[in-house]
Amino acid sequence: MTDQSINIIQNLDGDDKVVTVNDVDTAILKDAKKYNIDLEKLENPITVQKPLPVMEKRRAETWRRLDVNLSDVVNLMIATSERPTFLIRDDKLVYINQAAIKMLELESDRDVVGKNFLNLVVPEEWNMLAENIGEMLTNGKIIRIHFKNASGVTKAMNFQAIYLSEIEHFSFILLGEHVKKEEKISVNNLYDDLTGLPNFFLFEDRVQVAVSMENIKDNAKDQKMIAVAAISINNMESFRRMHIEDFVVKKIANNLVLNLNKMTTVALGVKYNFWIMLQGVKNQAEINHEIRHVFEILNDGISDNFTRHELSFSIGVACFPQPAHSAKKLIEQAISAVKNAQRSNKNSIEFFESKNN
Repeated sequence: MTDQSINIIQNLDGDDKVVTVNDVDTAILKDAKKYNIDLEKLENPITVQKPLPVMEKRRAETWRRLDVNLSDVVNLMIATSERPTFLIRDDKLVYINQAAIKMLELESDRDVVGKNFLNLVVPEEWNMLAENIGEMLTNGKIIRIHFKNASGVTKAMNFQAIYLSEIEHFSFILLGEHVKKEEKISVNNLYDDLTGLPNFFLFEDRVQVAVSMENIKDNAKDQKMIAVAAISINNMESFRRMHIEDFVVKKIANNLVLNLNKMTTVALGVKYNFWIMLQGVKNQAEINHEIRHVFEILNDGISDNFTRHELSFSIGVACFPQPAHSAKKLIEQAISAVKNAQRSNKNSIEFFESKNN
């Protein structure tokens, strides 16, 4: 990389003082030689010169004639990239792009630029990063780094490293993986394209509305029960390997919608495959009956034209007004219950029970 391409570093700050993390005797990344980094190899990569074909030679000559400031190109590409990017010089963070700011939930780069990069990394990984930076720079090794964002939440991402040639400093870029847009869940699209079911965001809203409607009733005796069930299809990975995951999901969705009470809401989940809400229920016995019906539908498995596929599943159920007293608690308790159900080696139903009862 030419000197022009690292202007982004040299123009960012004038303070070359190394800031160290508390409780760290020396800057972990400062001395490249300590970590088996072959600086000679980085500075003088071995390349084999091959004669260029005529067309490629013409393109190369055209490129050399262009009046291009390479640093401007690099700066713009890094700044607008969706890959979180950190520029580090002697342990100090000297640049962070918008994608990295968003990942760390920062309002700007003011709170982190100029400080030790390791302040952003969980302490347990400081030595791991130091031990691997050499292989990252020389062999293209990719490692997973856990960062602490502004809310104190840990976020992990795979990173590559790119060496920057500077005379008086040890500098490199950490380049995060590209976040695939298709993996992001759209809040605006409230229905699943494959099944037509409400997605989890719409399901949460419906649970909130149902709970609010019961809470505003003047007479507590008129209040009806609500049940929320989280369903995990535990052998979905095997269907994925068979390339029939979409068929299985759609078939289960159809079976649930066609065979359950019309007042029952069936939705597609995020971590747990399906969610169900029963509302306007008179008593616990009625809830038990409906949930048992769900169990039987799933226990029958699904069939295509040739084969019956058995389902391995777990169901976790929570009820309002007791023990859950809000929509948020209903969801949380259903998740806790399905986690307990997953510990069983067979298809099972687990109702959340308050420890206070």
